[in-house]
Amino acid sequence: MTSHTSHTVGRRAGFTLVEIMVVMVIIGLLAAILVPVLGGVLRRTNEAAVKVEIGSLGSALADFKAKFGSDPPDHIHLHELAAGWTADAESRAKILRIWPRFNFTLARDMDGRNGKTADPDLDQIPGITLSGSECLVFFLGGMPALDANGNFFMTGFSRNPTDPFQPRAGDESRDGPFFDFPSARLTDIDVGLTGTALGAASDRFPEFIDSLSNQNAPYLYLSSSGGRGYDDHAGCIFFHPHPTAPSNPAFLNRDSAYRQTAGGPWWNAKSFQIISPGFGPHENAAGQFCPYGISEVYDPEDTSALSEQDADNITNFSAGGRLRP
Repeated sequence: MTSHTSHTVGRRAGFTLVEIMVVMVIIGLLAAILVPVLGGVLRRTNEAAVKVEIGSLGSALADFKAKFGSDPPDHIHLHELAAGWTADAESRAKILRIWPRFNFTLARDMDGRNGKTADPDLDQIPGITLSGSECLVFFLGGMPALDANGNFFMTGFSRNPTDPFQPRAGDESRDGPFFDFPSARLTDIDVGLTGTALGAASDRFPEFIDSLSNQNAPYLYLSSSGGRGYDDHAGCIFFHPHPTAPSNPAFLNRDSAYRQTAGGPWWNAKSFQIISPGFGPHENAAGQFCPYGISEVYDPEDTSALSEQDADNITNFSAGGRLRP
């Protein structure tokens, strides 16, 4: 007869404190490794989306040029009174390159405030001053308008060759918009400028902010004027975009395009530069806000000389997107 011996196997009540601590340490180590990696992947993905959008803006600028035979200017004064155009040969010439039959004798309510004045934006300079950021939206989007909630939307230009700045009256056929600007990212940064009456109200010509989180500086558009050369006006400091606005040491913003070498050829010498200020940091060591940086030269083979504020810029001429990978 075969005898059977029974064995009782003890059951564990749970994990020991030591085992739990080991698991927590392992999880912490994995998190320390993965979080920066995943954060970097997310950042690069978001930056890639901005690069794609810059490409779309470039395509829209090409469509504008195909339609009108000229790249949009990056600095202009829009006048409500005929006398303003008469005294402003530079802005008049820029308009004529796009609309050769433009009627400069008409008085126009450019900002939609139901009035026509010599200095609508109160910057002590005749007309409404548009910087490169504002020109990008205006010439690709057309006349701005406000919806019932006070949000900007762009309405294109009238096909009347003598008066393209007519506001949209209904569903009439228009030229543009050449780019579909999301209203949520159209903003008027001129609001709140200090030192002049300009801070009292918007000039109602918006800028366009990229899709990066917490972005508060718009795309910058700089035009080479069809290869005639970049100037120092397009960068018009967007927080203080007018020469007569008071100097403010808290802001230091780009007022010229990037060159390939010191004193050498411009990047995109025959077309334009579009610059996103990137994620940041946007303050320099002195605490000045300079989202586009201050470096003149971008050398893709040696980016060590770029300031931190230049390094994260995303452009239409840097192969990988941001200036410093």
